[in-house]
Amino acid sequence: MIDLNSLTIEPSVLKLISKRTALELTVLPLALKNDVVILAVPPMFHSQVLTDVRVLLGSTRRIKPVSVPRDSIVAAIHRFYGVSDL
Repeated sequence: MIDLNSLTIEPSVLKLISKRTALELTVLPLALKNDVVILAVPPMFHSQVLTDVRVLLGSTRRIKPVSVPRDSIVAAIHRFYGVSDL
């Protein structure tokens, strides 16, 4: 598992998914490497989440999900995107 507290996420990566969508889907883009988006997802997430993210990102990018506890993702979304920025 990835420790989101020790991670730095580039602003351009955060712009891939809005804060509102990140909260709705409980996902967090962590990095973009060679058109692969590394995406934090909670354990036991529904496969529809990846489908929704693929639609948002477009067909040129692939997704590599990594398992992170739901509470950690939500806290990191608020930390990285800011408290009031929806």
